[in-house]
Amino acid sequence: MKLIGINASPRKGANTQTLVEAVLAGAAREGAQTRLVNLRELDVNGCVGCEGCKKHPGRCVQKDDLTPLMQEMTAYDAIVMGTPVYWFHVTAQFKMLVDRLYSFLEFKENPQTGQPAIDSAFPAGKRMLFVISRGDPEPPALFPQFYDHLNEWLNLIPLSLGAQHYDFFHQYGADIDRQSAGNDLALLEKARAAGAGLVTGC
Repeated sequence: MKLIGINASPRKGANTQTLVEAVLAGAAREGAQTRLVNLRELDVNGCVGCEGCKKHPGRCVQKDDLTPLMQEMTAYDAIVMGTPVYWFHVTAQFKMLVDRLYSFLEFKENPQTGQPAIDSAFPAGKRMLFVISRGDPEPPALFPQFYDHLNEWLNLIPLSLGAQHYDFFHQYGADIDRQSAGNDLALLEKARAAGAGLVTGC
C-alpha cells in the first residue's frame, strides 16, 4: 500500500508536520510505502479559473509544482492532508491545492433525468485522513459556530473525489506552541494508530 502525506503548514517542523509524519510512521509500521510533501517547499499557485482543465479533465494547464503533485496523488492508495487552522479556516497553501483539484471535476448532464451532474476524473475508492491542528480547545470557548463552515467544507473534499473512506484527526489547544504535538506522547501514538488504520482498515 502507498500513502502520501501533504503538509500545508507554512511553519517548518511545527505541529501539523509533526502529526502528519506520525501518521505516516504508523502506516509504515504496517508495511506501507510513504512519502511526505511539504507544500511550503514547492512553487504553488492558486486556481485562475481559466477552465482549461475542462478540455482534458484531470489535467491542470498551469506549469507549477502542484500540477505534477496532483497527478502523483492519483497513484496513491491513501492520502493524508494536514493543515493548521488560520482565521477559522485552512491555510492558503491547503486552499490552493484544493482549488486546483477542481481540474478533476467534470460537469455533465444526467442522460436519464436531463439534470446537471458532477463526475470526477480522480480515481475513486481512496482512503483519506485530514489532520487539523488548531489553537482553540474542544469545544471552542469563543464563537463555536465559527467552525461549522470549516467542518462542512472539509467534508466536501473526499465526497467530491469519491473517497472510499475518510476521517479527521484533530489536535486542539495547540495555540502558538509549535512543539505541543511533539511533546504530547499520547497524541503522537494516536496519530500513529490513525496511520496504521489507513493500512489495515481498522
